[in-house]
Amino acid sequence: MSIGQIRVLVVEDDEVSVQIARSMLEKLGCQVDAATNGVEAIKLFRQEIYNLILMDWQMPHMDGFETTARIRSMPRGRVTPILGTTANMTRLECMAAGMNDVMPKPFLRKKLKLELSKWTHWDEKHENGLER
Repeated sequence: MSIGQIRVLVVEDDEVSVQIARSMLEKLGCQVDAATNGVEAIKLFRQEIYNLILMDWQMPHMDGFETTARIRSMPRGRVTPILGTTANMTRLECMAAGMNDVMPKPFLRKKLKLELSKWTHWDEKHENGLER
């Protein structure tokens, strides 16, 4: 998959975290949408097809656990990778909530690229058929 084809939904109530994630993903070439709570995330998920969701767990209106459960209840939501983005949760807690893995905060570019590759099958080395 080409990096320009990857669409990521960032679900995060902290504007600074949204800006950091959006900036990093867009610099890599991804298409990015953001939701500040679970209600917005579900609305966006129904409208678009996402290759990856970065999901905070502590948000107003609907937390990341409930949002993940509702997304997972939709046919497309069963296969969309969801990474819990938090400084306080373990991988096991995220997986128990229905997430695929955890993307710890603060976001690091190298870790973000690794997770994109793992969950979207993007291969940076072969982007556009060229070694980088």
